[in-house]
Amino acid sequence: MSYKPKHFDLAELVDPHLYKHVGERCWELLDDNALMALDALRDRFGPLVVNNWNSKGSSFTHQIYRESGLRRWDTGTGAKRSQHKFGRAFDCKFANYEPYEVANYVVANPDEFPLITRVEDVTHTPTWFHFDTKPTNQPGIYVFKP
Repeated sequence: MSYKPKHFDLAELVDPHLYKHVGERCWELLDDNALMALDALRDRFGPLVVNNWNSKGSSFTHQIYRESGLRRWDTGTGAKRSQHKFGRAFDCKFANYEPYEVANYVVANPDEFPLITRVEDVTHTPTWFHFDTKPTNQPGIYVFKP
């Protein structure tokens, strides 16, 4: 890992178990492209939350998130080979935008987000915007259903 995001600290990006047991070495488990894409989303859409367990919740979500970034391999959350487990995915909750607004904009403007390769269909995830940087052989941004 060589990129450190300008808008996020490590606790916001990893689950509490990993943070406690792996600490700062968790940076090595996060994908640079995903971190740069996360900063680009923050620059374009303003305040957003990935995980907020360390701050006991956020002012605009009123919920605590623990597994919206890097997840442990043994978690029951998400798919068996989720991109979250590879450090290439984040589930974002925005202060000033609905997830569908962000998804529609990102998919319609892939040149603004060249590192994002996939987004989850927001009809299946109406309270968050999932993006990842999983390598694909397709041009543009692939929209997938869980």
